[in-house]
Amino acid sequence: MKKIYNFTFLLFTVLMFSQSKATKDVNWTKMNNNQDATFYQIQEDFYNYWSGKTPERGKGYKPFKRWEDYMAPRVYPTGDITLPTTTYDNYMTWLLRRSNNSERSFSSTSSLVTSNWTQLGPIGPADGPLPYTGTGAGRVNFLRFDPNNSNIMYVGAPDGGLWKSTDGGSSWTTNTDFLTIIGCSDLAIDPTNSQIMYLATGDLEGNRNSIGILKSTDGGNTWNTTSLVIDAANGWKLSKLLIDPNNPSRMIVASNVGAWITTDGWNTNTFTDIDGSFPDLKDMEFKPGLLNANTIYAAGTKFFKSTNFGNTWTEITNGLPTSNISRIALAVTPGDDSYVYALIGESTNQSYMGTYRSTDSGNSFTAMSTSPNLLGYEADGSDSGGQAFFDLSIVASPTQPNNITIGGVNHWRSFDGGTTWENVSVWDSGEIHADVHEITYHPGSSSTMYSCNDGGIFKSTDNGNQWTDISGNLAIGQVVKLGLSSNFETQIVAGEQDNGTILNTSVINDWYGINGGDGGECFIDYTNDNLIYVQYVEGKYSRIDYSTIPETKDDIQTGLPNGIDFYSPFKMDPVNHLKLYSGGTPTLYTSTNQGDNWSALGTPSGSGSIKEFVVAPSNPSIIYTVQVDAISKSTDSGHTFTDVSGSLPTSVALSNITVSNTDPNKVWVTYSGYEDGTKVFRSIDGGQTWSNISVGLPNVPMNTLVYRNNSTTDEIYVGGDVGVYITNNDATSWQPYMTNLPHASVRDLEIFYPTNKLRAGTYGRGVWETNLNSETLGIQNFTDVNKDNSVKIFSNSNEDLQISSNANIVSIVIFDVLGKKVFEEDDINSMIFTVNAIRKNQNVYFVKTTLSDKSIVINKIVF
Repeated sequence: MKKIYNFTFLLFTVLMFSQSKATKDVNWTKMNNNQDATFYQIQEDFYNYWSGKTPERGKGYKPFKRWEDYMAPRVYPTGDITLPTTTYDNYMTWLLRRSNNSERSFSSTSSLVTSNWTQLGPIGPADGPLPYTGTGAGRVNFLRFDPNNSNIMYVGAPDGGLWKSTDGGSSWTTNTDFLTIIGCSDLAIDPTNSQIMYLATGDLEGNRNSIGILKSTDGGNTWNTTSLVIDAANGWKLSKLLIDPNNPSRMIVASNVGAWITTDGWNTNTFTDIDGSFPDLKDMEFKPGLLNANTIYAAGTKFFKSTNFGNTWTEITNGLPTSNISRIALAVTPGDDSYVYALIGESTNQSYMGTYRSTDSGNSFTAMSTSPNLLGYEADGSDSGGQAFFDLSIVASPTQPNNITIGGVNHWRSFDGGTTWENVSVWDSGEIHADVHEITYHPGSSSTMYSCNDGGIFKSTDNGNQWTDISGNLAIGQVVKLGLSSNFETQIVAGEQDNGTILNTSVINDWYGINGGDGGECFIDYTNDNLIYVQYVEGKYSRIDYSTIPETKDDIQTGLPNGIDFYSPFKMDPVNHLKLYSGGTPTLYTSTNQGDNWSALGTPSGSGSIKEFVVAPSNPSIIYTVQVDAISKSTDSGHTFTDVSGSLPTSVALSNITVSNTDPNKVWVTYSGYEDGTKVFRSIDGGQTWSNISVGLPNVPMNTLVYRNNSTTDEIYVGGDVGVYITNNDATSWQPYMTNLPHASVRDLEIFYPTNKLRAGTYGRGVWETNLNSETLGIQNFTDVNKDNSVKIFSNSNEDLQISSNANIVSIVIFDVLGKKVFEEDDINSMIFTVNAIRKNQNVYFVKTTLSDKSIVINKIVF
């Protein structure tokens, strides 16, 4: 039956809000915020900007290419970049439909099989010699201290959640793995009771939209929704969350559409559009001092000031530039509460526009310096360009108001208010990671400071002269690809965003950096565990031989073309270990001498580059390739290809492929994108015909899949933007296989056969493993929706909900955005039912209605 999802918007003001904000901005540096432009418009702007230029470090090229790699398959072919914002809604709908339980646990789902995922690491940064000591643990957005005990610290990761240390950063723990969106952008702690804290969800500088402010009353052990519940599909992002130190019930949070204010601990809130233009705010600060919290400074591409806790705002232009601004970062200091610093990046090439200082509480500013380029890669600031849109931070000493430190790609320090500068860290020094998102001082200290960057959390006790990595056991690696030894259980290689390629060796969590930059595809020679192949980006392949002391590393790109995809498929022939293949271009390439030389093979008939391919282990002359709109097959080792797409859909992008190890005609393909019921297809005749086997999967992108070798029932595992799922020939639908697996996107799946382990590379929580399934899948009912018995929901001025259907309603259960039950009624047996005053200061709910024909309808409602 056709599945129906009824998404009802209940108040006209919500629609008006979205419409009044809509401005089409195709600027590629605003890729995470310009929801009203298409992917292809933004992509065109990027390539126009870089036309005729050579990509350089620290100019924003790589952050965009990562975004492009993520977004392209998910929005194909429409280019609608709002589609990924529906991931959470679609997963929630699937989760609620799966079970008859009143309340769901996000750490597990109803299934006939059992998995139990455990972490393999990397836990903390990988070890290794220069230049790989800077590989890092993963990106950190912020650091916050318990106001009553500065040994208790919290850091937030964009895809790894909130982490807590009780020993000053020596060790870390997390319990946010099963929140619906585990990314976080800020945290505010009640200074009178540090058990009470508020979490701003989402990621300001990435692809994780916010679901609002969450509240904990037990020190972060559990979380609940507040009045600020944001529909993730809106694409809104929270940035800075401030709590009044004199009255902790008062808070304000900045966002990419303005700000929200509460005076009662988020029991209620009000929205301010600042100046009527819904500005994209990146930073916000109180004027220092217990009695000064009514004065607030806010900035995005403009600087605003409020003297009445955000009720009204004034744009300040005196002394500040008013055009060509990419982003403004702010700093204040208790050393002089009249000082305000504005670090400004310019929009033309994201370089340093200047440091500006106010000595009259933000009423006017003076340019302290406009050169050298403090936001570039060079240690002397001699280059041009930067990444102001992505990494920009400034902090002022709490006791010496003229001492300031800024972070972009590198760290710089000034002792005269920003007039002169000295470089205190360089991106390739190995001491501290590049790309700084926040710098902050330890409470009560004017010399101990911390840097949150793409490698984790770093500490300096001498104002930035020397840095120590205190990422400890943060497990927040954004893994892109995995490779396993065929013989040794502990030998694993993983490619990570920002933090290179890392190798686990003799024991679990013994990770070692072996290649820098962004890690991609990687694998271990199945005949020689000392031989490891790695990828940087854009086809920069290397071969590392650990049989020599020291190891030898050879770049193996001779004969490959320019223009290879940012992340490209790169594999070893399953029979001949000397033979390699490379995709990432419209033509397949091969090497017969371990990558020393490459030559072109055939060109499949689909559009664009080869996104994935597979060589049949039982007959390596047979190769299948994946392009966004086509599956092609070669029977002559890749020299020629035939399109075998047949009846496969072209309305969403194909993403991956696997093949039986014993029968080259048995093939499975996955789809990215957001077309419900178009997730996995199977062919048992080499692509002549295809059957849809998507039943039971949520409507989220599927990224990877793996076939269990020698499986008599053709067991398949698939990994998506949320979760891992299993099926075989005996099952009528996919079943979840994700108990204790965090809600991070699964980018790769591999099997270690000697001990029957399934391993997953997650984007934000590192590498995980579980046992392969040992149970019979059998048959599990997956209740569908009857399109003739759809459910309609209306709201009245009393915030009642009237729920109606043309079939008898048996039961109604209502959940908040965290999946917690807020209402339940059984034995209704009526076609109309009214739920009284359900809003209860929240504005997003999911309503699960069970009808007399046993169908289940999930309605998302937005007030």
